[in-house]
Amino acid sequence: MHRDFDQEFVAEDLSFTIGGETFKMSYARPEVLAAWEDEDIPDKSVDALALNDARIKQFLDSSNGAGERWDALRAREENPVTMGQINALLMWMVEVQAGRPTIPPSPSDSGPGKTKPSSKVA
Repeated sequence: MHRDFDQEFVAEDLSFTIGGETFKMSYARPEVLAAWEDEDIPDKSVDALALNDARIKQFLDSSNGAGERWDALRAREENPVTMGQINALLMWMVEVQAGRPTIPPSPSDSGPGKTKPSSKVA
């Protein structure tokens, strides 16, 4: 059976809205994600946040000044983008880029196993 991977990936909607702004993600070369493995983890939280912003911008479609719009959105004092939103966005972006499922698998039923009572301390 023939699979058209070009068509499968083209059909996926890569747009998202955050902080009232709509962006579109573009696919990046695998080397972009691979390079992250060799990067040092920042010691300071503010540096880690700046790194996350840079990583997000690596995936943004460069049309319509997306990088500059992201910077303006992040600099906003009123209705700021939260840390939780940044983390969730970056996780979604990486999952899409890596071809991993973005929804958790459904839970499975527990087995019929039986347990024995705990031992009593003497």
